[in-house]
Amino acid sequence: MATIEIPFSREMAIAAIDGRKVATTRGERKGNVGDEFAIEDPRLKEEGIEVYFPNRKYRIIDIIPVQLYVVKNMYFRLEGIGSPSAFEQTWRELHRGEFDETAVKYMHIFGRIA
Repeated sequence: MATIEIPFSREMAIAAIDGRKVATTRGERKGNVGDEFAIEDPRLKEEGIEVYFPNRKYRIIDIIPVQLYVVKNMYFRLEGIGSPSAFEQTWRELHRGEFDETAVKYMHIFGRIA
């Protein structure tokens, strides 16, 4: 078990901290099952928003190779996103417009530990 870093966009960090996001799909493995990472709440830096837990710690529960099409259509809610089309739009925004549905990516399932 190692401590690793997994970067998140502002929106996805908040979704994870608020408990709406329990998975992150990446082009490569970001660690191994059992590895831990922290997410800093970006709202701390914003004026007028009170946050009680500035950093949350998470542990990778599983890493599943899966086609992007499957994530988009079956697991978008685990990603903290409300619809398949919103998942694709978010993916394109984060990946310079690229979205290859047949590409195999790595879905990291995680749970909060602190």
